[in-house]
Amino acid sequence: MPTTSPTPATPTSPTPMSYTPPTPHPFLGTVYHRGGAHTPSLRRGYQACRRATRRTGEIEYPLSLLLPPPLRLAAWALYGAVRTVDDLADADPHDTDAPHRLDAWITACEEDLRQGHSTDPVRQALIHTLLTWNLQPAFLHTLFEQLRQDTAGRRFATWREWQRYNRLINTPLVLRTASLVMRATGVPFEPEVLAAGLPGVEEAWQQVVDALYLTDALVDLADDLTRGHVPLPDEALDEAEVSRTDLLERRHTPAFARMVDHLTDRATAGFRHLPALPALHPAISTALTAYADLYRLRLLRVKAAHTTLLHTTPRLRRRDVHRVLAPARAKAAIAWSLFPLPVRPAPLPTPARVEGLTEKVRTYAARQQPITRPTPHPSGVRPPRLPAEAMPRHVAIIMDGNGRWATARGLPRTEGHRAGANAVTDVVHGAVEIGLENLTLYMFSTENWKRPADEIQALMYEIPACVQRLLDDSLPLDIRVRWAGLPGGLPADVRETLTEVEQATRHCTGLTLTACVNYGGRAELTFAARQLTEDALAGKVEPSQISEHLLAQYLHVPELPDVDLLLRTGGDQRVSNFLPWQAAYAELVFVDTCWPDIDRRDLWRAIEQYAGRTRRYGSVPRQPQPPADVKAPARS
Repeated sequence: MPTTSPTPATPTSPTPMSYTPPTPHPFLGTVYHRGGAHTPSLRRGYQACRRATRRTGEIEYPLSLLLPPPLRLAAWALYGAVRTVDDLADADPHDTDAPHRLDAWITACEEDLRQGHSTDPVRQALIHTLLTWNLQPAFLHTLFEQLRQDTAGRRFATWREWQRYNRLINTPLVLRTASLVMRATGVPFEPEVLAAGLPGVEEAWQQVVDALYLTDALVDLADDLTRGHVPLPDEALDEAEVSRTDLLERRHTPAFARMVDHLTDRATAGFRHLPALPALHPAISTALTAYADLYRLRLLRVKAAHTTLLHTTPRLRRRDVHRVLAPARAKAAIAWSLFPLPVRPAPLPTPARVEGLTEKVRTYAARQQPITRPTPHPSGVRPPRLPAEAMPRHVAIIMDGNGRWATARGLPRTEGHRAGANAVTDVVHGAVEIGLENLTLYMFSTENWKRPADEIQALMYEIPACVQRLLDDSLPLDIRVRWAGLPGGLPADVRETLTEVEQATRHCTGLTLTACVNYGGRAELTFAARQLTEDALAGKVEPSQISEHLLAQYLHVPELPDVDLLLRTGGDQRVSNFLPWQAAYAELVFVDTCWPDIDRRDLWRAIEQYAGRTRRYGSVPRQPQPPADVKAPARS
């Protein structure tokens, strides 16, 4: 399946960049360093993308060398990722495992994009590029999902249907790549907005993109026919009186030769009047002109090779590529030297936690205790066995109903909070038993200060006592405790206990337990926005590069993953300003049981409910792959 490569983009360096003219064979270590690929794993990812671009992008790779290192790396990452998925989609039709490999790669990529990191080299480079340049991944979701559905081939009836498909699936890739380049070169508009403001430019650029894909369809015709796929609309075949059967059986006919001539002329017309955008950096304009010139040469090769087009893929001659790129390199070098890259990539900082939470932070000496198993439930019940892919990564709990539990028993509300502390211990042990990675508990909200003074006083005693009890258990159980919330207003002993537990358990690698104390979702977002604004005013952050991922780095616990399952006890069905950012796509479970009567079994039941749900993140349920021996029906 033809895919057009992205032309530009990616870096990450905290200092403004100067640019030296590109050379045909750059010293790659310098390129990776100046592009922001400082870690070995990230460098391996960009190397894999570079190799994919060089191997398959006979036009895209030499053009990428016209770009400064940050944009060059981004071009390799975008092209390499799309090429990886495209290759999986274009696998041998007799390879019955190929659709499953494609499905697995895309599913993993979607999860990696949600988490903001990956262990796969190509996906790591892709995510680094998207986050560095604040590039929204929606276009990738659409493209990848369509490739997943197209493994059996797609048949177009008319040119209009063919154009609609390309404009929905492929054009967004080109636009987002253009957005990246424009942003890096100081243009404060999205390409759609800029083009829409100039009469005729938007449609003219769309014709260029259509010409790109039509050229790729002709170049890749032999490969597509091998898979039993005709990438051209039936209308194109009918206009030229070419039989679809003749094409699939690779019979060269005079009608086929006429069709190739007609289609190459049609594509050439799309490149004839390359629309000019006055706001573009001169080096980018030079690269775009060279891109169009190389595609015109590719069309000439297609036209000259129509007798063998059914069996082989036409390639550009090296001397023709050099004839186009030699002057382009000289022009780009002059342009970059006169007009250096004006916008640096976002540095993606990880702000330190708020300092000065206590005047004196006491830490425990390292206690070399063996990791122990959690205390079993008195009933002897064991956690359900669930496949790893069905387990939530992060469960958050609103522990509601303490006061009502006490009132129903004729007790002061403060007794409900004391009883609730016992429930915390059992639920934490149950989370360790079932193998949960992250558990977050809503212990005291910023709104809870409105409660009666005696109840607040009881809570300010019970919370440190509960957390202290967790500290006594956490090291043997390998539990890391974190605190999310604001220090202002909390008594000193509460702050000290929270920071002590954080310090003492910072090296634990099992369950991460986050205690939300004096926490409010809106307060957290306000705090993050204020800190981000201060860094922007200080010049540490480029305002145009502010993204969701960058803002998330300023939250109370930046590394806290998104909530998969949000459980609320006590019968109310609302989220009460709890983790609005992290729980944007959480599955919700509400139970009537008040918190003091909750134990680990309730947690396990909620996790089982979660495991039975289908999470779509805005998409539609995926169609299962047909059995290997069942052929998908042809589309008429």
